[in-house]
Amino acid sequence: MMIKRRKFLALIPGFVLASSSSILVSLNPKKYLTNRKRSLPFFLGWYDNINNKDVPIKASSKGIDLLMPYVEKESKAKIQAFLDASKKTPIKILLEIPRTLIESENISGVKDFIRTYKNHPSVYAWYLYDEPEIKKPRPISPNLLKKVYKAIKEEDKSKPVALVFTKIEKIEPYSDAMDILMWDCYPCKDGVVEFQWVSFYRKALYEVISLADVKNKKFLNVIQAYRGNQTDFRLPTKLEFRYMFYLSVLAGADGLLFWIHYLSSPSWNESVLYPTIKEFRNYIPAIVRGEDLSNPVQVNNPNIEVKLFPIPNTTKFLIIAVNHTSTKINFVVKLTQSLAGKIVTLNEKTINNLFHNASFSTRLNPYEVKLYQVR
Repeated sequence: MMIKRRKFLALIPGFVLASSSSILVSLNPKKYLTNRKRSLPFFLGWYDNINNKDVPIKASSKGIDLLMPYVEKESKAKIQAFLDASKKTPIKILLEIPRTLIESENISGVKDFIRTYKNHPSVYAWYLYDEPEIKKPRPISPNLLKKVYKAIKEEDKSKPVALVFTKIEKIEPYSDAMDILMWDCYPCKDGVVEFQWVSFYRKALYEVISLADVKNKKFLNVIQAYRGNQTDFRLPTKLEFRYMFYLSVLAGADGLLFWIHYLSSPSWNESVLYPTIKEFRNYIPAIVRGEDLSNPVQVNNPNIEVKLFPIPNTTKFLIIAVNHTSTKINFVVKLTQSLAGKIVTLNEKTINNLFHNASFSTRLNPYEVKLYQVR
């Protein structure tokens, strides 16, 4: 059971936010990242353990389509059983290479592992190592992981290789040992009040996604979805989870994973995580297609982020609006004239008609996220 994970990072000095061409507010035009190009699949996944072979069927029914099961030192029979259970569902597996093979520099063992499972239909990608930059007593060498990455590609060129990190400033030396960059930061702890962590988390997320952009890596964000048994981590509140979820989407993540299923709470999953997934899943094609830059959005408050996404094969649009402050804000969203005459709905209820000026007024509570449709 892997629960010893350091989740708070030191705030990175010299942080610079990337510019944005999509948020047209006069006070702060460089606050948000540019529109990253994404491609399917956009995964939503759980971390779990290879022994929990009942999880694929349970998770698949809740909109989960990716699992990262910790392999540890389990037998090939248990790995095969988990993969075969996944085969009965649409779920794909980010398969961890046993850490002992990496740590002992057993390149032939790594190649044998890849050959054994590379043709299994459930295997999507290889999970090379978990937080190599903070491995005790010393970090895993970037040169070693580059060597292992090369060995993986010699056996299987078709599947991407993933690495997950917590210390952003340590990532760059590992760039040539991965295709997928993952980042985990779990800011919700006992004694840390709701959203006390938000400024640091947002800046750090923008930093790591900018690095993924520069290095041309797919980016998966790992979001806190657990409470500690013997630690002081708490589950995020519903507002905190939705904020982390949609902040990741708007910032440009190519998928989201949740840590970790066996330390989560069934009631929390049913009331917080799975409803958020259900709400979002229908809009994944719009998110992947990307923001509609031909219809720029203007907002009269610099602390509100609003993005407009065309929904493929329809004449509808998705609007995601996020309040990045601790205060309730009333604001006006102004769209282009090409959308005049349409209506804006929230939870299937009409809230505004876009008359000749193609604008509408709305309100967001502190750190609230709302999804609107323009139809």
